[in-house]
Amino acid sequence: MRSIIFLCTANAIRSQIAEGYLKSRTNALDAYSAGVQPCGYVDKNAIAVMREIGIDLSSHYSKPVEAFRGRKFDIVVTVSGTAYHDCPEWLYQGAINAHWGFKDVSGESRRQFRALRDDIIGHLDRFLALYRPEQTDEEVRAVMRRLSR
Repeated sequence: MRSIIFLCTANAIRSQIAEGYLKSRTNALDAYSAGVQPCGYVDKNAIAVMREIGIDLSSHYSKPVEAFRGRKFDIVVTVSGTAYHDCPEWLYQGAINAHWGFKDVSGESRRQFRALRDDIIGHLDRFLALYRPEQTDEEVRAVMRRLSR
């Protein structure tokens, strides 16, 4: 089974939504999330909008990418500009990587959080429609390039 990590700035919203949704939809990937500047909590609005669709993030917590040092990931997806620019090189080593930038909705309305959630879910659904565990790394790389934003 391949492992995938979603990396954003604070690991409070975007990467948490991606990890939670992917874990709820497939057992074909081992999903994680982290932040390059973790804030120490998962945003209450992210928890609330995921709860609306039956996904519980209440036990999630904000993790630093450094907590994963020494662990190899098969796929690394940055979901914020900061993470894209500040992703440590060691995380990319040997990994298939992509940037799927999503809007930062920190401090915005619940409506904006729902729009972000739906954007991330739509993107992950497109990924899941194209991804197959038996694909070669080159085939997965092509899928990730196709979905880069």
